[in-house]
Amino acid sequence: MDIIDNFCKCFVENNSDKFSALFTENAIYMDCLYGKFSGKSEIMRFYVRCHKEASGYDFVPKNKMLHDNGAAFEWDFSFVSEMPFSKGKEIKISGCSFISMENSKISFYRDYCDSILFLLQGNVPDFKIMEFYKKKYNEL
Repeated sequence: MDIIDNFCKCFVENNSDKFSALFTENAIYMDCLYGKFSGKSEIMRFYVRCHKEASGYDFVPKNKMLHDNGAAFEWDFSFVSEMPFSKGKEIKISGCSFISMENSKISFYRDYCDSILFLLQGNVPDFKIMEFYKKKYNEL
């Protein structure tokens, strides 16, 4: 199994030990919605949070490009929300990710998606979306 398939499989399984094993100690994880996480412990807090806020994950990689030091791929991603504004609603989004590797582990991960579509599907109120974008662009 290549790193892309393994990453997607481990993400949906809700097994923090297996997911954690994919990363270097000082890995950087940049999520299109939740932001930047530095180090394996922060990444794992993010991962645990994801599995508290949603269930029924499906993460399907497409158009994979692999090389010795990393990978890139497009994906389709879906889940059932446990969040207050959208509890029980299935959310579907497409995007792409880039991975850098060190010693067969992920040292850098970044994904891109249409975050406004993501938030709108989740019935997030306009004022919350504005707060999200204000915070996101103040971090640049």
